[in-house]
Amino acid sequence: MNRHLGTGFLLALQFFSVIPVKKQLPMEKSHITAMYAMLPILGLLFGSVLAASAWLLRETTDSSSLLIGFAVVGIGVMLSGGLHLDGLADTADAYFSYQDREKRLEIMGDPRIGAFGTMVLLVAIVGKIIIIAESIDTISLILVLMIPILSRIGLLALFSSTSPAKPSGLAAFFQQRSDQRTLRLTATVFMGILLAGVVWAAGIWLACMLLVLLLVSLWLYRTWCLKNFGGVTGDLFGAYVEGVEILLWTSLLFFV
Repeated sequence: MNRHLGTGFLLALQFFSVIPVKKQLPMEKSHITAMYAMLPILGLLFGSVLAASAWLLRETTDSSSLLIGFAVVGIGVMLSGGLHLDGLADTADAYFSYQDREKRLEIMGDPRIGAFGTMVLLVAIVGKIIIIAESIDTISLILVLMIPILSRIGLLALFSSTSPAKPSGLAAFFQQRSDQRTLRLTATVFMGILLAGVVWAAGIWLACMLLVLLLVSLWLYRTWCLKNFGGVTGDLFGAYVEGVEILLWTSLLFFV
C-alpha cells in the first residue's frame, strides 16, 4: 500500500475537503485503502491551518476569544466543505423522525434539511464556537492541531470496524473496496503516535483521558448506529466527526 499513499492523499483531498484536485485518480482497492489510511494526515493538515489561524489571531491581534472561536469553526467548515455538518443534520432528521430503520435510512438520503436537522445544526455550531471561545486562551495550540487528527483516527476506526447500513451508497462502496484489517492497524499506529505527542505536549494524564474518551465514545456511537440504523452510512460518519470534536473540545475546557 505504501506506493499508493500519494494517490490516497489526493483522493482524501477530493472526497473530504474543498481543496481542488483536478485529476482523474484510480479507485482500486489499494487506492481506496490508502485514501482512508491518509485521513489522519488530512486531519493534520486541517489542524495545522486551525492552529496557525488561532495563533495569528491570539498573538498578533486584539481579537476576542469569541471571534477566535468563530474563526476556528468557520475555517474548519470551509476546509471540509461542510461535509460533516451535512451528515450531522441528515442524521438528526432521520433519528428524530422516530420511524422504523428503513424509513430512517430513506430520510437520511433526502437532500433536504428538516426542522430537527436545522435545530441540531444550530446547537452544534453555536455550542462549538462557545466552547472553543471559553478554552482557546488557556490551552496549548498543539492541542488545537491534534483534535482534527483524533476525530479522523476515530472515523478510521469506525469505518473499518462497522458494517454498512445499506448495500448502496458511497460509504458502502468504499467499505466493500478497502482492506479493513490494514485500516484497523493504521488507526492503532496513528493513535499511538498521537498519544505520544499529547504526553510530550501536555502530560500523560491528558493523553489517558483523551484515549478513554475516544474509545468509549467510539464504542457508544458504534452501538447506537447498529441499533438505530443497522450499520453506518456516510452521513453517520460525518455526524461522528462533528460530535467527537465537540466532545474533545469540551474535555479540554474542563480538564486542561
